[in-house]
Amino acid sequence: MSGNDNMMTVIQNLTEYQPTEKESQLLEVLLTPEHRMKSITDICKLACCSRVIYYEAFKKPGFQALYKAQSRALVDQSVAPVLNTFVREALRGSFQHGKVILEMAGLYSEKSQVDVNMDFNINLTVDERRSRIAQLLGTKQLDTAIPVDFAAVEDKEKEPFSSD
Repeated sequence: MSGNDNMMTVIQNLTEYQPTEKESQLLEVLLTPEHRMKSITDICKLACCSRVIYYEAFKKPGFQALYKAQSRALVDQSVAPVLNTFVREALRGSFQHGKVILEMAGLYSEKSQVDVNMDFNINLTVDERRSRIAQLLGTKQLDTAIPVDFAAVEDKEKEPFSSD
C-alpha cells in the first residue's frame, strides 16, 4: 500500500464517522447559516446538548472531518448562485462586482507602485549597499527580493565611478 493509498483510507475512515444523536443535532445547528454568528452557549441550547458534548465532539477527528466535509458541501452548493449574482451585478455596471469577477479569473490584480526617492551613496562598501538596499526594500533577504549580481558590483567597486 502506497502512502497515497494509506492517506485515502484515513480520509475515508474519518468521513465515514457516525456521529451520535446529540452530535448529529449539533452538526445540524452548526451547518445552519443563520446560526453562524451565535455563541457556543446558544448553539448548544439550539442543539439540545451541553457544552461538554460540543467540546468533546470537536476533539474527535471523525467529527471534525465530517463537519468540514459538510461545510464544504454547503459552500459548493452556494458557489453557482453567488457567481451568478456577481456576474449579474457586474453586467449592471457595478465596479466592485466586476473587479471581483476579474480577480477570480486572474485577469485583474491591484496595481502597486513603490516610490523609492532616497539618497543612495555610491561610495558605500558592498555590504553597506546590500544593507541599504535591503532596508529600502524592507527585507533582510535581499538575494530573494531582487536578483543582484554582487560579483559585478564588487568588480565595479575597484574602478572609479564614471558616467558613460
